[in-house]
Amino acid sequence: MNPMQNVADFTAILKKQSAETKTIKADFTEEKHMAVLKEPQKSTGIFYYKKADMLRWEKLKPNPYVFLSANNKVKIKDSGKEKDVSSFNQVIGRIKDLMLTLVNGEFEGNKMFAPTYFENATSYIVKLKPKSNKMAKMFDYIQLTFSKKSLLLEEMAFFEKSGDKNKMKFYNQKVNENLDDQLFLNF
Repeated sequence: MNPMQNVADFTAILKKQSAETKTIKADFTEEKHMAVLKEPQKSTGIFYYKKADMLRWEKLKPNPYVFLSANNKVKIKDSGKEKDVSSFNQVIGRIKDLMLTLVNGEFEGNKMFAPTYFENATSYIVKLKPKSNKMAKMFDYIQLTFSKKSLLLEEMAFFEKSGDKNKMKFYNQKVNENLDDQLFLNF
């Protein structure tokens, strides 16, 4: 991994692509590596995004879990139980803002993170170091890996202060397909 040669070109292209992206649908795999467990916890699911602030993060296996965010409302469905967690404004707001920042690629001038940029033969890598004390207590950094060919996010990894890490890999990405609003409003 080498320092990125032309950060300005990369961020300009990423912003242009973000502006042109109305929807994203992607399958994902997730691996949580925790010091207390010998083997990583693995899950699979589907991620949906619709401009400007609609998210659906749906884990399918091994335990169904859905995170919905639309119209300043956030709901989760965990173990078959639905909860409106919009009232937990500060925490949920930060999670939603974090997710939207990661999807939109708006790292420059961001109040939440200090970015550093790298690249290799096939990928652009952005390391985001938390600026806020609360987030810095939890995360050492967040690493995003974008395909050089498509500029789509291929991997998102959270490196925690404890040494634990959570890696999500995205594949079968489909951009600008029609996604019904109900997908973000109802489980």
